Amino acid sequence: MREIRWGILGAGGIAHRFARALGHVEGARLVAISGRRPERLDAFAREFPVDGRRRYASVGDDGAAAHLRLVDDPDVDAVYLALPHGMHEAWAVRLLRAGKAVLCEKPAVLSEREARAIAEVARETGSLFMEAMKPRFMPARERVLELIAQGELGRIESVDVAHRVEYGDQTGRYLLDPVQGGTLYDLGCYGISWVDDLLDGTVEVESRRVRLVPASDGAPIDIADDVRLRVGGIPVHLDFAGDAAEFSAVCRISCERGEVEVPLLHRPTSYSVRRDGATGEFFEAPAEVDDFYGEIAHFCGLLRSGMVESPVMSLAATQRCAGIIDAIRASCPSAQEASGSLGAGPRGCRRPR
Repeated sequence: MREIRWGILGAGGIAHRFARALGHVEGARLVAISGRRPERLDAFAREFPVDGRRRYASVGDDGAAAHLRLVDDPDVDAVYLALPHGMHEAWAVRLLRAGKAVLCEKPAVLSEREARAIAEVARETGSLFMEAMKPRFMPARERVLELIAQGELGRIESVDVAHRVEYGDQTGRYLLDPVQGGTLYDLGCYGISWVDDLLDGTVEVESRRVRLVPASDGAPIDIADDVRLRVGGIPVHLDFAGDAAEFSAVCRISCERGEVEVPLLHRPTSYSVRRDGATGEFFEAPAEVDDFYGEIAHFCGLLRSGMVESPVMSLAATQRCAGIIDAIRASCPSAQEASGSLGAGPRGCRRPR
């Protein structure tokens, strides 16, 4: 089996979670990491051994010089891009042009335009790019889609998604950055990926209610979003919050003859089915190792087989999901967002498959 040598761009907390899962993937090895704080890289290396010559750090330039050294490292085959959302496009393009395969943390992009730009470079260079949308690589998702496709429950009539957490103090972090922050990007991408998985057709946003907090520069940023839209005529309700008193993460799929509920939609390990006139049934679908393992193992398999796109999380899927977020954001101008009022009038987008 060909060994795949990995690098990580960015040494934040999520890099640790990725590295733990990577250690369980056969034929994959972590060889390099880059970041802007040497002490953070040293702490990382105490848990995950990385040769000191490949712990790239640079201070005062947001890590740019260090990241470029990893991009140019000839002994790195694949890179987990774990930088803040707003940095993804530029670094993904650099990595792809350097011949690296790129697994990019969600949300991979901040707009459909960015998704198109990355897809063009990936196809031009023949380099693999995939958004790390981990629910798509977990057994629960596969079983739910199979159940819906079998048709026993009939046609989907509506989809309801709630993802509500307590962020805590995010002062100074990118989650409160006015360009790349907010719950619609950070939490919303999970629920929107489920919607994209389940439904097809034109997206029409009917309303959006937003609750705002001051961003890092004092500008408003969304801490909660309540959105109603239709996809292919099917009603969808999205409820995201980063200041919730109680945690909730569930996708509820209502069909003609029953309902499917997926708890922990961002890392699903179970689901329940209620058929009309019958008692609900609960099914476990545990992850192999953890919620990161599936996407990493899938990505390594693609790379070994010479594929440049995933059939599970394709370039087009990333573009479609970004297009939904674009339509939601366009439905509510900033003045209305500031008052927390509903967006005026429907906005739509077409989603070619």
